[in-house]
Amino acid sequence: MTTQQRADILATICADYTAFLGEFSADDLIDWVTLELQHDEALDAFVPYGDIRSKAVPLSPVVHVVSGNTPHAALQSILRGLLLGAENIVKLPSSGLPEVEEFAGKLPAELQPLLTLSPRLDQATLSKAKAVVAIGSDEAIAAIHSRLSAHQRFIPHGHKLSIGLIEQPSTDAATKAARDIGLFNQQGCLSLHTVYVKESPQEFARMLATAMQRFEEDNPRGPISVSESGAISNLRETYRYHAAVEPENYLLLESKQGTAWTIIFENNAHLVPSPLNRTVYVRPWPVDLSELGSETQYLSTIALEPLDELLEEVEPLSPPRICSLGEGQQPPLIWHHDGFPPLSSLVSWRDIH
Repeated sequence: MTTQQRADILATICADYTAFLGEFSADDLIDWVTLELQHDEALDAFVPYGDIRSKAVPLSPVVHVVSGNTPHAALQSILRGLLLGAENIVKLPSSGLPEVEEFAGKLPAELQPLLTLSPRLDQATLSKAKAVVAIGSDEAIAAIHSRLSAHQRFIPHGHKLSIGLIEQPSTDAATKAARDIGLFNQQGCLSLHTVYVKESPQEFARMLATAMQRFEEDNPRGPISVSESGAISNLRETYRYHAAVEPENYLLLESKQGTAWTIIFENNAHLVPSPLNRTVYVRPWPVDLSELGSETQYLSTIALEPLDELLEEVEPLSPPRICSLGEGQQPPLIWHHDGFPPLSSLVSWRDIH
């Protein structure tokens, strides 16, 4: 099967998964291959490469170890492997992943041999992998890495978090931030954990509360576990006390019903992960970026409003991705996930000269 034939099939199937993968056509997939591999037929034949000829060979099989709370990341990873024509073995979480299982069921007979789903990952399967893509906690990824040889390509996607930075409060900025916080309930590396505001962060926190309530009404969060709900409730009580003692430095804003959303204004810049499920901090932006703390080493995305005016502010943090506020959860098809080129990372090359 040629790259074009795979692209045609995948574009049709993925049209049912735009919430996870975005919208794209078969031509977009071919353009992506061309962008990363320098030729639209690089996977099908030897093509000109400077003054020699080269062919891209997919690393196969690729083992994808995916997490249960990020079906969008799993589907993105699988799409990349299938587009390249590699055999893909997906280690599902013990609870399963309905979106991935449904996707696999829609593959036509020509592509079905390229995708295998399994709740287990034995050493024999892992040892035969030419590449391993791992999505999960740093501890889980380290455990997988320890089982690999030096000759296997390893692409880890571990603990990451994202932040926003806003020049000044506005209703529009609050609406965009609510989207970047609320989509997927912060169950992924692109979710905002903190929104920094250069001017009047407390004022923005109140605007964000209104926007989060509207987002909740249009996109209900859904049920969460007792432990997840308990973590949010405990955090709320801690900051309720702080806000009562130091109202100039703390503000707690919360949904009236349950733990649907929570906003905490804290008058210091130190970045900490939130307990997720639409819980976010609003903080002032520091003059000295060291005040952000060590968590910045895990930054995935910084969403800016406005983008061009704030680029120089965040460039010293060297995040893998910077985007406009409101687009944090929907990266383009060709983005470099955690800095990795997603297609060219999964091929090797053969040369003729």
